[in-house]
This record gives sequence, C-alpha cells and structure tokens, in this order.
Amino acid sequence: MKSVILFGLLSVMFFSPLSAAQKLTTKELARSINLAGKQRMLTQKMTKEALLVKAGIDKKKNLARLQKSRALFDKTLKGLIHGDAQLGLKPCANPEVQQMLKGVQKYWRPFDADIRKVIQGKATNATYAAIAKENLALLQKMHQTVTKYVAQSKTKSSKRAQAINLSGKERMLTQRMAKDLLLIAQKIDVQKSREDLKRTAKEFETILHGLQKGDAKLGLPKTKLPAILRDLHEGQMLWQKLKPKFQESLKNPKVMQQTVAGLDRLMVVMNRAVGKYEKSVERERQAKQLSALVSQFMQKKNREKHLINLAGKQRMLTQKMTKEALLVSLGIDAAKERQLLEKTRTLYDRTLKGFRHGDMMLGLDPARNPQIVAYLEKLQQVWKPFSAHVEEVARKGGKAKKSLAYLIARNETLLQMSDHLVQLFKKYNTKKSFLEKARLNIVDIAGRQRMLTQKMTKEKLLVAAGIEPKKYAQKLQHTVDTFDSALKMLLKGDAAHKIPKPSNAKIKAQLAKVATLWGKLRPVYEKGNDKKALAVVIKGNPVLLKEMDKAVHLSEVATDY
Repeated sequence: MKSVILFGLLSVMFFSPLSAAQKLTTKELARSINLAGKQRMLTQKMTKEALLVKAGIDKKKNLARLQKSRALFDKTLKGLIHGDAQLGLKPCANPEVQQMLKGVQKYWRPFDADIRKVIQGKATNATYAAIAKENLALLQKMHQTVTKYVAQSKTKSSKRAQAINLSGKERMLTQRMAKDLLLIAQKIDVQKSREDLKRTAKEFETILHGLQKGDAKLGLPKTKLPAILRDLHEGQMLWQKLKPKFQESLKNPKVMQQTVAGLDRLMVVMNRAVGKYEKSVERERQAKQLSALVSQFMQKKNREKHLINLAGKQRMLTQKMTKEALLVSLGIDAAKERQLLEKTRTLYDRTLKGFRHGDMMLGLDPARNPQIVAYLEKLQQVWKPFSAHVEEVARKGGKAKKSLAYLIARNETLLQMSDHLVQLFKKYNTKKSFLEKARLNIVDIAGRQRMLTQKMTKEKLLVAAGIEPKKYAQKLQHTVDTFDSALKMLLKGDAAHKIPKPSNAKIKAQLAKVATLWGKLRPVYEKGNDKKALAVVIKGNPVLLKEMDKAVHLSEVATDY
C-alpha cells in the first residue's frame, strides 16, 4: 500500500497526468534525459575522433576511442527504444518519443556506416566530408528527442528536468567545439565551422552561467547543491583557460592537441555534474523546500534591518544628487556626472515608490502603517519638484542655474524628511528585543555615515565654488566632526547610543578599512582648499562611500555583530 501511495505522489510531482509515460518513475525519466542528452555529445565526439584519426593524431588511441563511442551510441539508442537493464533504461511508452527515436535511427544508419569505414581504415576524403555534414543532422534529431523527453515532466519538476538537459548539453558543446577546431585546421567547411565555433562557445558560456546563477530565459533555477556547484566552478576555471587558446591552436598543432585534450577534460567535469543533477532530482526538491522555509524565517527576521538600510540610503542619495549636480554645473567630469546624477535620481524615486507600493527586486513590501503611508505621501510631494530640478541640471548642466539654486536651497529639507522616515520605521518596529533594537540602531548610524560622506563633499564643493563659503565651511567642519565621532562609536561601541563594540571579524575589518581611508581624507576635507586638494576629495569620496556601504551591508546581513 505504501509503495502505491509513493508511486502516486511521484507521478503527481513529476509527470503530466495526460502523459503516456506515467510508467516511468522520477528516477527513470531523469536517467533517460541524461543518456538521451549524452547521445548528442557522442555525435560530436565521434566526429572529433574521426577527424583526429584523419590528422594522424594519436591514431591508434583515437581509433579505439571512436570504436567505443560508436558502440555506446548504438547500445544507448537501442536501450532508449527497447530498454536496457545494464544502462538503467526503460522504454518510454509515449508514442511521440518512440517515433522520434525511430527517426534518429534513420539518421544514425548512414552516419554509422561512414564511422565504420574510418574504424576499418577504408575512409576517403568523401567519407570525412559526409561525416562533417551528417553529424549535425544527427545531432539535431537527437536534440529534438531530448526536448520531447523533457516535455514529459510536469511544471513543478520541468526546471529540474531542464537542468539535466542543459548540463548534459554542455558535454556535447565541448565536443562540438573540438570538432569545429579540427574542421577549420583541416580546411573542411572553414567559414561555416568558424561561425559554428563562435556560436557554440557563446552557448556554452550562457548555459554554464545559467546553471550557476539561474537563467529565466533558459528555464534554469540557480543551482543550490554544493557538490554540483563545485563541478560547475571547476568547469568555469577550465573554460577560462581554454577559450583564449582557440586561435593559437589553429596555427600550432601542439596547442591544438592540448586544447582538444582540455575540452575532453571539460567534458568529463560536465558529465560529472549532469550525473549529480540526475541523482539529485529528489534531494534538490527537498533542499529547495528547506531553503524556502529558512529563507522565509530569515527574511522576516532581517526585514526591518533591510528597511532601515534602504531608508537610510535615501538620506545619502539626497546629498549625492546635490554633489553630482554641483560637479555637472562646475564642468568637472560633466558627462560622467550627468549619468551618475540621473542614476541616483532614478534610484531615489524607485525606492520611495517601493516603500509605498512595494518592490520585489528591492526586497520591499508595501507600507501598511497609516502614519507611514501618510508621511510617504507628504515626502512624495516634496520630492516631485526636487526631482524635476535634478533632471533639468542633468539636461542643461551649468545653464540650469535656477535649478541648481533650488537644489542647494532644498536638499537639506529633503534630507531631514528622509531621515524622519528612517526614525518612523524604527519607531513602529516596537516588538523587538534590546539586541534587535541595537542592531537597527547600528544600521541607522552606519547608514548615516554614507550620507555624511556625500554631505561633506557637497559642502567642500560649495566652498570651492564661492557659494556662501563661510556658512558652508562651518557646516563642513561640523559634518567632518560628526562622521569622525560616529566612526569611533561604531569601532569601539558606545553605551549611551546603544551601540555594542563589534565582535564580528568581517565587520571589524571593514570598519578598520573605512578608518584608514578616513585618516587620509580628513585632513584634506578640513584644510585643503586648492585644486589639488579638491581633486583628492573628488577621487577619494566614492571610494569612502563604497567601503562605508559595505560596512552597512555587513551590519544588516551578519547574524552576529
């Protein structure tokens, strides 16, 4: 009874109820996809080995390999059609799959005849030309069959079936590239082979990246299992060494042999990965379920810190925009700063809307608290004209004097309102322990440091431009002092501000890095007023911001402080 229930669950999970392939279990279908996919590789491997024999490269060894590849393709094709206990194959009862496999047989017969001629030492130039032509037709037919196998999987498991399919396809692509290199070197369909090599290399890279990071277009989820990730990483390292050798291998026979051998090693690594994909169909499903549960728990726990981080970042963006508007107006690297200014404006606008309506990519849920919703509407009204003036400066540069004056006059109002939003988020997150409140406070203060890096640079530029120099020189000194004292608090802890001393090694190291940078920049902010000093500030400020931002991120995501 238990086995009947288990079989029913597997069928619901993996197969379409209309599929005639219901007799194949999850494991059996995964095996069929793997070995049908391997057939694609064998079409290219046989062609490559035949070309190596033609070139007289390790002739005895490659003849033996060709014979073995031919026998394996033939055995596997029969196993897919009729079943093969030794290969772990059961025949697929779906009529369309069976029809496609018989179609593969029709293409296999003439190709097999030519491969046999090579093995028997009876091949002519015409034989090799036929192999060069026939292999792609056989490959295409085999690929269509694999796709039909993958189509047997139900929606929930189609991505796992696709991972087996595409990781298996990578094996074939290694051999296809080796084949193309040999065809070019032997002056067989040179232009066509060059184009195919370029396309194949690009496809290999795209799939390899998709297997590691996920790719929606390919229907690939991000790989989570460490054992598979290690194989994919090894494949990535091998590929990075091999690709640059392609051109050199066409001129140097020794390099050609090394490159083909390297592509064979890459095939072995990818074959190992696809075997693990096949075996992990069930384990990956379970791992994803567990990962989803853990992710939900961690997201709930970290949501408030992420919210404070992004709200705090808005403060920084108000000052960054004003700084960039000044640089554009002063003609300092104006083209670059125009792009940065528009990018900063877009980010502030998107994040503000995300607070109100939610933004999945930013990790934001829509605001629910009535007080916060009302305040966001108020902030939006202040932001709207400010945003318009930012766009005007980005378009007209130094000619947009009125818009620049508006930004200088209103940026601190927008800063204060953005800061008030941070405090509202903190205020309404009341169900927190002392430690959790301390962590929110750390993210807030560390986030404020990002803003101060931009504010002090803005004030330095205002002084340099002769815009109320006395007023802004005083403001600059106050900003410098505030940044310095807050950095010391973050490094050493401060009981009065509820900031514990950090014990996390990464956070400590990052704050120390910020302190080192700050030690070099502070004297320039305080005393340097010439062009050289201003250049040092303009160059060093983005670096200080970047390193401070890393510290904020670590404060947000680290499980311990």
